[in-house]
Amino acid sequence: MAATHNLQKMTRIMGDFVVKQNGSWNHDQWEELCEQLPALGVKMDDSLREHLGLLLEHLRVFYSCMPTAAKAKAKTKTKTRVKAKAKAKAKMKTGKSTKK
Repeated sequence: MAATHNLQKMTRIMGDFVVKQNGSWNHDQWEELCEQLPALGVKMDDSLREHLGLLLEHLRVFYSCMPTAAKAKAKTKTKTRVKAKAKAKAKMKTGKSTKK
């Protein structure tokens, strides 16, 4: 599902930032990230910058302890079953009887 709310867009930007930076960044990179957020209508003030910084640090923790990708579920093969009626029709065509 595509991000529709600005909160979803902001968290996507921040998550992508953490992954792109491999969980490590400097102050200049942090400043560049902060410059992207006003385009979402975020009015940056000191309080919001502090909270964004905390969120980013939490994302770093999750980045470091989570696997890179979710394990894909193994596909199960479904057996093709031949219907009993089809078997009976095939036997009738060959002239073989099922009863002895």
